[in-house]
Amino acid sequence: MYSKEFTYEGISKASGLSIATISRVFNKSPHVRQETRERVIEAMKAIGMDPLDYDLQPVDSDRIILFNLASLKNPFYSSIISASITVAARHGYTLFLYEYDINKDNVDSFIELLKRTHVAGAIIANTMEDESIRKIASHFPVVTCCEAFPQTDIPFVSVDNRKTAENAVSYLISLGKRRIAFINGPKDFEYARSRAEGYLNALGKAGLEADQNLIVSMGPDMDYDMAKAAAMHMLSLPDSPDAFFCISDVLAAAVIKAAIEMGKRVPEDVAVVGFDDIQLASIMNPSITTVRQPRSQIGSLATEMLIKLIEGEEKPSSMYLGAEFIIRDSARC
Repeated sequence: MYSKEFTYEGISKASGLSIATISRVFNKSPHVRQETRERVIEAMKAIGMDPLDYDLQPVDSDRIILFNLASLKNPFYSSIISASITVAARHGYTLFLYEYDINKDNVDSFIELLKRTHVAGAIIANTMEDESIRKIASHFPVVTCCEAFPQTDIPFVSVDNRKTAENAVSYLISLGKRRIAFINGPKDFEYARSRAEGYLNALGKAGLEADQNLIVSMGPDMDYDMAKAAAMHMLSLPDSPDAFFCISDVLAAAVIKAAIEMGKRVPEDVAVVGFDDIQLASIMNPSITTVRQPRSQIGSLATEMLIKLIEGEEKPSSMYLGAEFIIRDSARC
C-alpha cells in the first residue's frame, strides 16, 4: 500500500494536477469537476494503483461560498457583494455573508465554522496575520478580495492602492495645495498601509513634509461622525489644512460637511478627494472628486477565481485591476 504522501505526489506528477486538488478528490469533495476526478483515476492507474481500492465518490454537501468582511456598515462592499452573489448563483453556489474579525486567537474557531456549515470555499475581504490566512487556506479554497496578502501564495483581486493614492495626492499638489490632511483606514489593513505609502510618496516627491497632526486613522466601518469630528479638529488648527485625501467617499463627505459648517469654501479653501466612487460621491453637493474602483469586477473575478479553486482547476493568478480618477466639484482647477 502506498503512503498518502507518496500517493498524492505520484498522482500529482502523473495527472498534472496540484496536490491540493488530489487531496480534495480523496476527501470526496462534491465540488471537484467530474473530468478532474477522472484525471485523478487515470493517473492512479498509470502509476500502478487500483482506484477501486479507494472510495473516491463525492459525498453530498451544500454548495456554499462564505464572504467574510470586517464591517457590513461600509457601503464600499455593496457592489462587490452583489456581483459575487450573481456569479456564485450562475455556477450553482449560494453566497453567505459573514462579518467577523479573524485573528490568530480565533482562526481555529473560524475554520470550525466553515466545516460545520459545509462551506466549499471562502472569499476574504478582511485583514489578519499571514499565518492565519495560510491556516484557512490549508483547509479550504480561499481567495482574498480587496485585501492582498503578497507574502503568501493566496490568490487575490485588488487595485494598486499605493499608486492610486500617490496619483490622487499629486493631483491635489498640482492644484497648489500644500497642507494636505490624510484620513486613513485601520493600519492593520494592507490597503490602508499602501495608501499611506502613496500619500507620503507624493508629498516627498513635491518636497513637502508630512505633518502628523494632519494624519488620522478610522475604523473599518468608516464612521461618518468620527471623521467629521477629526476634520473639524484639523480645520481648527492655527495652520489648518487646505486639502484632504480620504480613503473613503464616506469620510470625504464628512470632511466636506465639516468644512462647510466652519465657513470654508469647497474647493476654494479646502479641496477634498475621496476613494471608491460609491453613489454618494456623485450626489453630494459639492460632488466628490474620487478614485473609482471597479467594484463589480473585483467581486466577479474573486468569485470566478474561487470557483476554479473549488472545482480543482489550475490555480488562478492574483490580479491588480486599474482604477480611474474622477474629477468632480470638491477638487478641481
